[in-house]
Amino acid sequence: MEIKTNDEPLTKSAVLSAWQVVAAHPFLILFVLLFVRPLWRRYSSPLRQFPGPFIASCTRAWKVWSTWTGHTEQHHIALHQKYGPVVRIAPNEVSFSNPEAAIELFKTGKGFHKTDFYGVFPPPENPDIFTETREAVHGVKKRYAATPYSLASMQQSTPRIEETEKLLLSKLDEFADTNKVCDLGDWLHFFAFDVLGEVAFSKKFGFLEAGVDVDNNIKTIDNSQWYNGIIGQVPWLDHIFRRNPLWNLIPFLSTKNALVTRTALGQLEKRQKPSDGEKAEYKDLLNSLIIAQQEHPEALSHGDVFAIAHGAIFAGSDSTASTMQSFFWYVLANKRVYEKLVDEIMAANLSEMVQYNESQNMPYFQACLKEAMRIAPAVGLNITRKVPPGGAEIDGVKLPAGTAVAVNGWVLHRHKGIFGEDADVFRPERWLEGDKEKIKLMERCMFQFGGGSHVCIGRHLALLEMNKIIPEIIRRYDIQLVNPSKRLEHHSSFFVVQWGLLTYLRSRGKA
Repeated sequence: MEIKTNDEPLTKSAVLSAWQVVAAHPFLILFVLLFVRPLWRRYSSPLRQFPGPFIASCTRAWKVWSTWTGHTEQHHIALHQKYGPVVRIAPNEVSFSNPEAAIELFKTGKGFHKTDFYGVFPPPENPDIFTETREAVHGVKKRYAATPYSLASMQQSTPRIEETEKLLLSKLDEFADTNKVCDLGDWLHFFAFDVLGEVAFSKKFGFLEAGVDVDNNIKTIDNSQWYNGIIGQVPWLDHIFRRNPLWNLIPFLSTKNALVTRTALGQLEKRQKPSDGEKAEYKDLLNSLIIAQQEHPEALSHGDVFAIAHGAIFAGSDSTASTMQSFFWYVLANKRVYEKLVDEIMAANLSEMVQYNESQNMPYFQACLKEAMRIAPAVGLNITRKVPPGGAEIDGVKLPAGTAVAVNGWVLHRHKGIFGEDADVFRPERWLEGDKEKIKLMERCMFQFGGGSHVCIGRHLALLEMNKIIPEIIRRYDIQLVNPSKRLEHHSSFFVVQWGLLTYLRSRGKA
């Protein structure tokens, strides 16, 4: 005879019993959650040997707080100065300060994959090259985007970039003619956005023409990055927030209606069904990606095309602007450096518009640019990877599988064993003196564009526009800081967003 059993009453009974325990002992449960569990995470972990803030070893609250302050890169510098080369910054996360550790972390084929932090960045339904955590999928996307993003392809956009340069210079001329204070940082930010519009869509966004942050788009993107940076420390919260129907109604959380997003979507829709007369007109980044998608539909979807083009704008505008702002502040704040750089640029045999190859032949300018990217890299947050199954050894330290390993460019670039005892000082000469092997080692330990297979795919465009516009501005204007002793203000949402580069401009040759 078959006896039927019903587990449902037992399940209900277990749930009821659990609830009764919680109801009867709420303070005990709260005590366990707030004290016992965090202490267990601190002392039972195989990472307990590593020093760091007490609260960081118990909970991720320290990382959330540090990101929320907007100065997490400074916190990490201070942590490594206090605790040494390896610091525990979360219950299951350690930070390394040695560039050699970062090189090991980024080596292709080592199995150190991206963490869930990257999954919160938009658009989540179609990760771009930066946010894609699946290594195989990332490799496919990057392979088909590599050619459009190559230096050769970007140099084909030189006429578009120079058109945007001329517009910027015409705006700066107005300040030089009137001796009004020029917020050079804002104008460089507008320039970076409009260059990306031209290169990606053959269409400026209109920031330079308007002379303002059109529809608060730069602010909207910054707010979005702020959310991404903070929630990325506790990514499980992102899934809860995105299920909320109010999500897309909150302006500072959604970039759905931002000008750059509307432009990307509009241009994508237009290019997918162009008229015969329009097909040959577009030879920009978006068109190159559409062609790649049409030739390899099994590898790239229409959503991938949008995501990659969309990501180019978000990643390439703030980062390039931040580097140019840092360059000008550090150079202008150091009279000796500025005068030496001006002498080199004014003595160079340059074209009507400075060309990329011409700037490569100005060694002191290149040293200043490298030094700006070293001492103030555009990314302020950590780059984090996960230790593969089986565990790994990094810089002589053995770590168990699943451990999150973080490196921060602001920390790595201040390593005195690599960059010298004065690594905290802006000194371009370090790239020109000493033996070639030492300089090669420093170059190898620069991570302003990331590293390994995940090195920033947009670095060629960033370097192209900086190598053109920065010498052009210095050749055209004598520049002075309004407040030479006042450093740029900034916060790190993901990129380091800066403001306060107030200057006086005077056209060279004028009294």
